[in-house]
Amino acid sequence: MATGTSNLPEQPSDTYARLAALLHSPAPNPEALLDRLYEEMLAMESKAYAAGWSDALTQARRSLPPLTR
Repeated sequence: MATGTSNLPEQPSDTYARLAALLHSPAPNPEALLDRLYEEMLAMESKAYAAGWSDALTQARRSLPPLTR
C-alpha cells in the first residue's frame, strides 16, 4: 500500500488525470480496481496530511515570540 509522501508538488489536474486513467483502464476484476483506488487515495491523504502538518508547524513557529538570551 502507498503510505509514503513525495517532495514533488502535484497539481490537482495531475491527480484527477491519474484517477480518471485508473477508472477508465481495464482492471482484472472489481476488487483489483478497488485496491488500486484505495492505494491512490492513501497516497493523496498522506500528502495532504504531511502538507497540513508542515503548514501548522510553520504557523506555530511564526506565532512564537523570539527567543531572548
